[in-house]
Amino acid sequence: MFGSKLNRFLVCILLSIAAGKLHDLNADPLTLYALDLQKAREWGQFQPNSSTNLNRLTELLLLSDELRLYEDFAWIQLLHYEKTGAGEYKSAVKSERFFFDPKGKVNPRAELQATIRSFFVTEEIPVELIHPLCSYPARYLFLKKHLHFEFFDISKVRCERYENWKNSLNVNSVTLVFASHYLQSPASFFGHTLLKLNQNKNANSQTELLDYGVNYAADARNYNPISYAYLGLTGGYQGRFYLFPYFLKVNEYNDLENRDLWEYKIGLSEEETNILISHLWELSRAEFNYYFLNKNCSYQLLDWLEIAKPNLDLKSNLGVVISPVETIKLLLSKNELIFDKQIRPSLYSEIKSKLIEMNGEEKELFWKLTDFTNNHLDTDSLIRNFPKIRSDLVLDATLETYRYQKNRGIEFPESAKQKYKQLLKMRSQIPGENLSYKLSFDFVTPPESSHPMGRVSLGGGYSNLGSFLEWKYRFAYHDLLNSSMGSPPNGELVFLDGTVRNYEGKKPELTSFSLMRILSLHPYNFISKQLSYLVDFGWQTVVFSKEKELFGQVRPVEELNPYYRKQVSNFEAAFGYTFADEFSKFAPRFGMISVLAGSKFQSNPSFETGARIGPNIQTIYQKEFGNWKFLGSVVAQHYAFSRNPNTVTGSLKLRYLFSDTAELRLELFSERFYRELNLSFHYLF
Repeated sequence: MFGSKLNRFLVCILLSIAAGKLHDLNADPLTLYALDLQKAREWGQFQPNSSTNLNRLTELLLLSDELRLYEDFAWIQLLHYEKTGAGEYKSAVKSERFFFDPKGKVNPRAELQATIRSFFVTEEIPVELIHPLCSYPARYLFLKKHLHFEFFDISKVRCERYENWKNSLNVNSVTLVFASHYLQSPASFFGHTLLKLNQNKNANSQTELLDYGVNYAADARNYNPISYAYLGLTGGYQGRFYLFPYFLKVNEYNDLENRDLWEYKIGLSEEETNILISHLWELSRAEFNYYFLNKNCSYQLLDWLEIAKPNLDLKSNLGVVISPVETIKLLLSKNELIFDKQIRPSLYSEIKSKLIEMNGEEKELFWKLTDFTNNHLDTDSLIRNFPKIRSDLVLDATLETYRYQKNRGIEFPESAKQKYKQLLKMRSQIPGENLSYKLSFDFVTPPESSHPMGRVSLGGGYSNLGSFLEWKYRFAYHDLLNSSMGSPPNGELVFLDGTVRNYEGKKPELTSFSLMRILSLHPYNFISKQLSYLVDFGWQTVVFSKEKELFGQVRPVEELNPYYRKQVSNFEAAFGYTFADEFSKFAPRFGMISVLAGSKFQSNPSFETGARIGPNIQTIYQKEFGNWKFLGSVVAQHYAFSRNPNTVTGSLKLRYLFSDTAELRLELFSERFYRELNLSFHYLF
């Protein structure tokens, strides 16, 4: 989600070329910021020397009050005002220089009048700054439309810097881009959205990668996991809009991070597009508090779109948690707003689709060619030994595999580089413009096909501690038994997942609560040697025996039910490998199996030493067939080092999918002192 320092450097250079002079959209030096703020305050109280201009100003101020423009929805949007609990307005913009009036952040009327005054400024503008009319072109368009007055007739200024910038963008339409979930970075767990600014000349020449993109992101320079999570959840980071060449993000997402891009073209009129771009210029002066769960990239992009097209009424339909996926669904729900959709597959998806397309002989040749470290391989003669293969298909997949592995940090010897050049030469000699193969990306599902984030469930079952009823609530987002369509493939993203149970004859109790559970089971293969991992943090129920145990020695106690339950804090982390036949046309035919090794820590006074910690090894098997999915796991946990007995836990789960919002699950669970059978219905919303 965050641009690299190199990306920012390139952006600044490209913008300076486009605008004719250096103008960094991201930040100003402190001295320039102070001067800008000082002049904004002066201009917001401007009084014309000319009696004619003074009369005109007075008339416009009275007219704006008469029309109550400060209450107009478009004005409220332009200043990013939000209603507080007391029913008053407060702007989400944190930058003081975004406002001409000292009270402009909380007073729409004061800021409207200060803006009108600033547009009458006729004094000489400091060379580092620009006239208010040039700083706020969207505000100018709003006031001109409602007041029917041409402010440029007063100041006689020319906004060359703004016009050069706008002309360099030359935007004729916009596209919303969704970058798929990326479980290797906490900032990208939920995916990411950005806006692509389309130019006619690039669309016609098939060079749309040269278009510009706009990204809203947090300026998160502290990557300490604890502070990162805390600041991200509490608004401790500052969010800004960034402008960049689109190909930089395609390179970052498609090639480096293995993320598919879904592009949705938005239907905006020429006037609406003009307002959108005008306000983007104004946003160069704005900073916001960034919240990972709601005031994030998707929220700000929707807010920006609403300024251009107020009748969309987008934000009022948002929930407490705002995910990129949900915003895609929201835009698609608006009639005729999205009129074109296409996928830009990642480099890995390109390779995978080619391997799925290959027959057995072509795959055999591919695996031989991708052994880049084999110095004795005669490429020419090898290909001649496979006369019936589609050479362009095999060579394309081989060359892409080299690029993919190089992007992943593999250092190839000089012989491999020479082999790559040889393969490139062979590929260039294959005649014909049309490919001998056609690819399908059916295994990549669009984000709008995903299930809703929230979940509630009702179930019940039987255990050796008695029958029980069960209620579950999950704040977000996805577990392995949910439908995988449009969601993180082979992964779990679970936040605030709680279970309340009522055992027979007992009071209801909170039996488990997961603050966060992240599981990534990316298949390991010759092409992508990526580890799987698990992180789980929260509380669990542990069943204890009333018999005194010490290093496995048991002293029996005669009692009808020798077991009792306790809630314990829990932290677990593990790493390992996942294996699947993902390159088969019927993948995965045999399901997926994962082997992880890690450690678990639990704390409760009922443990022998107040806590238990130890290594574990676990195996997870999953297989999806139609609306059914089977999930099984076995965990062997070693606790003897902390003077607690070792445990072996096993579970079998079966899910049936009625729709993307309704599931039925049957689960069997067994551990040292506890066994249960559970049937539950899950509703997702």
